[in-house]
Amino acid sequence: MSRMSKRAIAALTSDEATEPLDERPQALAQVTTVSGELLDTIQEVFAGTDLAADQERITTLLSTRSEIQQAWGAAAKGFVTVGRRLLDLDRMLRTEQEREALKSGCERLFPFSKTVASQLRAVARAVDAGVFSLESCPASYVAAYQITLLEPPELEEARRRGLVAPRTTRAALIAFRKEGAITAAQQIDVGALLAEQRRIQRRLAHLAEEQRTLEERLAQIDRITQATGES
Repeated sequence: MSRMSKRAIAALTSDEATEPLDERPQALAQVTTVSGELLDTIQEVFAGTDLAADQERITTLLSTRSEIQQAWGAAAKGFVTVGRRLLDLDRMLRTEQEREALKSGCERLFPFSKTVASQLRAVARAVDAGVFSLESCPASYVAAYQITLLEPPELEEARRRGLVAPRTTRAALIAFRKEGAITAAQQIDVGALLAEQRRIQRRLAHLAEEQRTLEERLAQIDRITQATGES
């Protein structure tokens, strides 16, 4: 892949440029100077898929990777941008084979694991769907991911308690979720469940005795029919 000259890169960011600037000049510049090692990695990750031979989509992948690298190292809500770019990348992939290849090769392409990538996607989906706003999103992706696990009633209660906020920690949200689980368990009528368990056990014992009686009758019928020469 050819390298972009310093003059060409400078022209992209110059105030004298006559053409509208691309929204991602830095990413595009990095794509044009990508190392052969990275290209080899992409070929290995997507080996056996159509993407490996599609120059246009490889360029998109490289551009996305560049954006993710920049956003991942940024402060504030960079992880939401990362999640969005991953979702964009998912939409570009055409087959389940390509999507599985991306998951398997995630750590070779990006600075995080496929588990983290899944959590980042979940957070981005939640923000874009209006489950919670970017302004109220916790500053840590691991805390933000905990919010995506809440059921609607839990989410409303979390909001009421001020837990859907930038300073909220993962530990606080996990404690909140555990509290909800304990409350739900306390609402269960344990006595009624134990009584039902005993009824089921008695019923099963009765059915077992009935089965034995029926099997004995079948054996008796079999002996009689054999003795009479009929079957």
